[in-house]
Amino acid sequence: MKHANGAGIAAPQIGEPWRVFVVHGTGNNPRYPYKPAIPLTVFVNPEIEVLDPTPMHMIEGCLSVPGMRGKVSRAAKVRCRALRPDGTPFVLRAEGHAAGTLQHELDHLNGTLFPDLASSDGLMTWDSFDEHHKSDFFKYAAEINRLYPTPLTWELGGPEDSGNGNVGSAFELNKSSQVEVKDSSKSTASATSGRASPVVTYKADLTWVNSSFQPNVYVTVTDGKITNITTDKGIGSDSDVVTLPGVALTPGFVNAHSHAFQRALRGRGETYPTSSTGEAKPSFWTWRNAMYSLVNDLDSVEAFKQQTKQCFVEMASSGITTCGEFHYFRHSKSSSEEDYAMDNAVVEAAREANVRLVLLSACYQRGGFDNRPLNENQQRFKTASMDRYLSQLDNLSAYMDGSFGEGIGIVVHSLRAVDVPTLQKLSREANTRKIPLHIHIEEQPLEIEDCLTTHGVTPMRLLLDSLPRAEIQNICAVHCTHSDSADLKEFIEAGGKVCICPLTEASLGDGVFKSLECTKGVVSLGSDCNARIDMFEEMRWLEYSQRLQRGQRGVFASVSENEKGELANQLFACATEHGAHHLGVNAGTLAVGKWADFCLLNLSAPALKASTVGDLMGAAVFGGSSEGLVVDTCVAGKWTKKHLQH
Repeated sequence: MKHANGAGIAAPQIGEPWRVFVVHGTGNNPRYPYKPAIPLTVFVNPEIEVLDPTPMHMIEGCLSVPGMRGKVSRAAKVRCRALRPDGTPFVLRAEGHAAGTLQHELDHLNGTLFPDLASSDGLMTWDSFDEHHKSDFFKYAAEINRLYPTPLTWELGGPEDSGNGNVGSAFELNKSSQVEVKDSSKSTASATSGRASPVVTYKADLTWVNSSFQPNVYVTVTDGKITNITTDKGIGSDSDVVTLPGVALTPGFVNAHSHAFQRALRGRGETYPTSSTGEAKPSFWTWRNAMYSLVNDLDSVEAFKQQTKQCFVEMASSGITTCGEFHYFRHSKSSSEEDYAMDNAVVEAAREANVRLVLLSACYQRGGFDNRPLNENQQRFKTASMDRYLSQLDNLSAYMDGSFGEGIGIVVHSLRAVDVPTLQKLSREANTRKIPLHIHIEEQPLEIEDCLTTHGVTPMRLLLDSLPRAEIQNICAVHCTHSDSADLKEFIEAGGKVCICPLTEASLGDGVFKSLECTKGVVSLGSDCNARIDMFEEMRWLEYSQRLQRGQRGVFASVSENEKGELANQLFACATEHGAHHLGVNAGTLAVGKWADFCLLNLSAPALKASTVGDLMGAAVFGGSSEGLVVDTCVAGKWTKKHLQH
């Protein structure tokens, strides 16, 4: 393999219950210069599970078919479970070219070579490849590396944990480690069976279960999900349990509404000189001009990605494990068409920060209720073709990693930006696909005035009059700051959901959410413009803004159906389980079957000093901040700071 500059080699065994292949990538292989570096790894009895079936259209070569190449499609992301030569199990995820290499080698073990998979017109000599296909394919291969920048992610038994076996040594496999070899010749995606799953049990000093902090709780995680919660010390030996001293383990926060790129506006637009020139009074609409300026400044995909990644890194450090990214900044500056170049970039930015993304894909057609065209500042948001929008939605659906809990949703940016027939079409689409639909609505009085001028009704009334009640249950309405209480009550009773963004609504001078009673205190929270990312502040200002407006305390508790009046618990639910529900994510609480999404809180933090266990949540919500409280986060079993990774 090394002598011939191969990327891998398979070794089917005769009369032995072992199936073996080896892969190795140098990162500068002259035969395959586009393939990334991969450590020399031996795979015994490998099984591959397809995580993302998005096809990569490769032109492969093979040492077993000298002088030939062929066009073959490979799944973009896979998980591989295998044994090392000493019988130690390991699990890894592969993407891009690395995923293609693993699938190619498994084909060998199943008796399949690439000419068996390529069409007759997809085969070519190596000379023909060099002359006619090499230039275009190498560009495509480079794009694969951009789209899938993390070749391997070790989930269990990485190279730092144990030796990878010496390829040149005698090959011995412990009898106790042998597993049944299944006939997987019909598919490269065989079911996992007989393999040790990545299992770990955590025990923090305190754990948030059943709406209270409790000691001596053991939480077991298998393959990224919670599989057991118990106070039984007999779950296994001490070596089976990872103790987390000095911290409390809670569900990770769920940020239901974000525009990550707007984090780069932080500090901009906060100067208000006295003017005698008749300049418009600073408002949401003047702030929007600063946002347009930022859009113009982010003139490349990489610049956009770096800004969004910084935002997601801050989210992870503040305890957020899932983010609903209300994504309307979609096209590159150089394109006059809808290229959706920013879509994959924002997904990758979140992945690199270890934040699960629900990408809420925005439709943005026009500049106002009067059907005015988009202005030049809005061109990178535009949706000119609904067919192209829906096609891209399909692409994103395939691109998201379901094994990590990622998802998609549909966005109607606002009713000023989308007409009623399109609203109806998108609502039907969300209902058919069983995905959420999010919409900005009634954040600003001018929005309501313009809608009344054009349609004779408010935006919320227009939405209610335009959609079947059965479809309302898919919708999360963001802001509703100035919504009429009767309309909002009708919306919620039909199953509609509400997301509030207190810090942004304060920052932009939107006003205070006025129809709280309709919600019964059940809302989700979003960081929106990300001027400040701190779910503790969002929680307390959800309540404090109401206190300032109404001149009373415990406002959220007064409208809740929780007779105990546990205000801190209620606000914490808004930052966790309600957000998960509004994004369609199986998270937000610590319960068997949920994603293993955790936030660790520092019990020695000054904000919690002298607090009893019973008052701890209240102390955190009303006196804490993410900088002082959050130690680490875990998403689907993957820790952000790595020191707890198993």
